[in-house]
Amino acid sequence: MRWLTRLQYSSRRDRGAVATIVTVLVSFGVVIGMLAISADVGSVTYQRRSVQNAADASANALAQACVEQNTAVCTTSAAAATALTSLATANAAGSTVTSVCMNAIGRASMPSLASAPDLCTATSTSSDLGSCLPVTTTMAAYPYVEVRTRTSASTPFGAALGSSNTRPVPACARSAWGPGNPSQVNVLPLAMSECDWAHQTGWPSSTNYPPAPDGAAPGYSNTDSRPDWPSFEDAIYAKGNPTTCDTSSPGGTAPGGFAWLDGLTGPCSGVVTDNSWIHGDTGANGCSSSSFDSLQGTVVYVPVFDCMMSSDPGRDPISTDDCKSGNGNNTYYHIGGFAAFYLSGWRLTNGSKNSVRPPYGLCGSGNDDRCVSGWFIQDLIPAGSFVPPTPTNPNYGIKIIGPAG
Repeated sequence: MRWLTRLQYSSRRDRGAVATIVTVLVSFGVVIGMLAISADVGSVTYQRRSVQNAADASANALAQACVEQNTAVCTTSAAAATALTSLATANAAGSTVTSVCMNAIGRASMPSLASAPDLCTATSTSSDLGSCLPVTTTMAAYPYVEVRTRTSASTPFGAALGSSNTRPVPACARSAWGPGNPSQVNVLPLAMSECDWAHQTGWPSSTNYPPAPDGAAPGYSNTDSRPDWPSFEDAIYAKGNPTTCDTSSPGGTAPGGFAWLDGLTGPCSGVVTDNSWIHGDTGANGCSSSSFDSLQGTVVYVPVFDCMMSSDPGRDPISTDDCKSGNGNNTYYHIGGFAAFYLSGWRLTNGSKNSVRPPYGLCGSGNDDRCVSGWFIQDLIPAGSFVPPTPTNPNYGIKIIGPAG
């Protein structure tokens, strides 16, 4: 009977083996299920990032089209969605632009869209991943566009459990545009007064900006898709100035009309910080004719000053300052901002050059004038901070684009 006792003892020892096998099988199934869910969630998450990139890129492109007054893209929702679909697809394969709208302030900047039905009116909540975040009070003061995109994420494991093998993945993005303020830019070392800029552009009653150039220099043409040549030319004077902004006007150029700037490095350029004081140079030629050759037919940035003093006060101007006290070698210009200027030609003592646009000749009304010719345009800068859009802030035509929720 000893062998029977051993058999019974062995049976008792193996009783837990079946339970162990069952536990392993159940655990294996749970792990496989979790892996399947993780794979599906990972697919959706990846598509979520991709479709959000598509929405961001499309919103920025649409805002830029509106800044440039490109009515072929900045238009009704159906046409805009069609125009942006290729960009969305390039950022997320299979994504589509499902809707486009613009707020009322944006519509006011695009008169051709005043009666279109795609006005952004719906509010969004942060709990809905397919919706934009609520627009902040600050950004609500700017024009903005809203673009919604959608793609599908593959979920094959979900399909194996009896569900669909794809999941719709939506995204939303808003981009605003408005007056911008770069902290510093690489500029032409020739300053001009805010008074002179306003006189030539018509600010504040109406601004006279021709379309910005497009494509390769010179960027204008009357025979192809580039913007037509403007029908006028402006001028920035380095010596002599026939405009109404003389030395008796606050912000008028110093005696003699000299407005070249000292201490800037580089060939006919230099980095200038906004709201800084720059010493003036009494020379008639701050750039050589050869330096201008590479700049002709391009957009340059011009420092615009709003105060002129005989010394640097080390602070921004205040109401009690005499902003026309600069004289001779003791002239400091306070740079209030920067204006984008298409450079077409110049008149200098060391050589002259005709405009790139016939039939215009040399800028200035006489041989004593020293100036550069062209026209002021609205220009989009790649980075900077928004400036509150007020009627008293000229901003000199510089604009930026940024997220608006």
